[in-house]
Amino acid sequence: MQYTELHWRDGQPYSERYDDIYYASNDSELISGEKEFDHVFFKHNGLPERWRQGSDFVIAELGFGSGLNCLLTIRAWLQHLAESKVETNEDQRLHYIAIEKHPLSAESIVKLISRYPALKTICDELVDNYPPAIAGTHSRQLFAGRVIIHYRFMDAARALSDERLNVDAWYLDGFSPAKNAAMWSEELFIKLAQNSHQGTTCSSYTSAGFVRRNLQQAGFIVNKTAGYGKKREMLVASFEQRNIPLYRYADKPWYVTPPAAVCSEKKATIIGAGIAGLSAAHALIRRGWRVDIIDRQGDIARETSANPAAITYPRLSLNNDLDTEFYIAAFCYNLYELNRLQQKHERQFWFDCGLLQSMDDGRISAIIDKFDLNDAFIAVADDNDKDETLYPATRNAQQAYAVYKTAGVVLPAVLCDVLKIECGDRFNIIHADIDAISNENNRWQCLSADALIKDSDILIIANGTGVNDLGLALGFPVEAVRGQAVALTANADSKNMTKAVNSAHYLTPAINGRHYLGATYSRENKSTAISAGDNRELFESVDALFPGMFKREDCGDAWAGFRAMSKDRLPIVGAVPDGDFFHQEYADICHGKGYKKYRPAQHMAGLYISAAHGSRGFTSSFISAEIIAAHIAGEPAPVSKGVLDYINPSRFIVNDLKRR
Repeated sequence: MQYTELHWRDGQPYSERYDDIYYASNDSELISGEKEFDHVFFKHNGLPERWRQGSDFVIAELGFGSGLNCLLTIRAWLQHLAESKVETNEDQRLHYIAIEKHPLSAESIVKLISRYPALKTICDELVDNYPPAIAGTHSRQLFAGRVIIHYRFMDAARALSDERLNVDAWYLDGFSPAKNAAMWSEELFIKLAQNSHQGTTCSSYTSAGFVRRNLQQAGFIVNKTAGYGKKREMLVASFEQRNIPLYRYADKPWYVTPPAAVCSEKKATIIGAGIAGLSAAHALIRRGWRVDIIDRQGDIARETSANPAAITYPRLSLNNDLDTEFYIAAFCYNLYELNRLQQKHERQFWFDCGLLQSMDDGRISAIIDKFDLNDAFIAVADDNDKDETLYPATRNAQQAYAVYKTAGVVLPAVLCDVLKIECGDRFNIIHADIDAISNENNRWQCLSADALIKDSDILIIANGTGVNDLGLALGFPVEAVRGQAVALTANADSKNMTKAVNSAHYLTPAINGRHYLGATYSRENKSTAISAGDNRELFESVDALFPGMFKREDCGDAWAGFRAMSKDRLPIVGAVPDGDFFHQEYADICHGKGYKKYRPAQHMAGLYISAAHGSRGFTSSFISAEIIAAHIAGEPAPVSKGVLDYINPSRFIVNDLKRR
């Protein structure tokens, strides 16, 4: 996708696509559109009074547009926090779900808001954290996590389908019903109802009869009230809860997201101090939690995450839309976190050098066309790319290179150390080899040789290949796959390489005088001893890419470790299912009984997992951590429900039951 162009008509911001203005300008206002916002959306959703209850609050806007409503809401939210007592708002967060099919660019938003100095600070924070023009879901934390914007750059129907966002207040601010009828349809309002709860409110500037009727059909109680400006009337509505205790087969009850965790205190335990565990700790600590990480090595990044260098880029599939959606979301969020952290720390761990990915020429173009990806994200490498970097050889006429301009190289040890620093005094590491976990009195106990090491309400399993060594009755199909990488001494010619290359293996540009080449795959070799055969395989692969560039004696230090990989090559992320419940409740799903009703999934309360990230842990761990933190806190998820289902830990037991 591309950002939509901003136009002006008669001094007002205007959309040519919908032949409508973004907001009404009023010369008597300090901020144009502010009075309309206060009347239509703020006052008639009971704000800011409802915020004084002290809990998180979720607002969803259909039609993010110029971002003005969002900025004005954030300003009011920050003022509310400043005026409230510290003890009641310390962990209170505003979640703002911004739904927009045709987003403006950050530059256009700056241009729009530059006329209003009162909003500059808030606007700067928003645009500094603004997502790329990539269709999908993008979560961004502003003002030290006090505000989380969940951008959904997609059609509103898709943004809300199958979701359970638990919205408190809706801003219905799409373009005019006469110009954009789909935004005001009964079908869409039914999806609003599915994402609402008892007491959810909504308001809109329109009073159109069919809009009112469609809201009523979806279960809202609708009233007219005085409108703003030239509009005599507007609509306000509230949702009356409809309990739906049972689900049909098509509803996938086995993937119903669990409710927020019930905790006596905001303390969690994590098993595993690699990138998956550290990312989870970081996500929780940003939400005001304290975290103990238990690791058998007694320190961070001592096993798989000790890999000397890792590349980060998305996995794009032409025939698996959910896989592509997940890895695009993971990659975009990963870039956001890496750039944010690098700006705060002097030690360099993130090299945004770009990456060339070996791929069939036709496949690259087909992927770009299917997912409407722009050149800033991925393109077929051209002569300009060949001129600006040392360019690798191709095997045949069909092979080409996709260029990911924003991809790059991570130094895992430094990144993990930065995450530890970010966690500060809310983080503690415990040296122990956990061989069993059990639940006693609703608290998870971590045991080593029958000795209790730690107990807590919340436990996250993130120990890579050891996920099945904890005594859980429910096992996961995870295997250890060995990988070996080697450092190459850079030379005058190789230093002309400016982008990472990924073909049979990956090669980084020179970093501190060394290139990193990796990594092999072996299911048979169970040793961490350096293999001369693997080093030979790696050297032969780089010699095929850059003939004669390196000599065998350029191979220096080597490293070997084990990736945790699931049988379907996907991470396992989310709440751990209650196996006994699944076998009882869903025993007959192999018959696909569409008429039968089922209870929603039950999980092992307080137990979560982030594992099996394979060779992409430094791409997928950050978004996975946010998914788990959102589950625990009962927040809107940072990815779509389809993606949550795709990586759900329950998928293995469900697939087994379906095959019976």
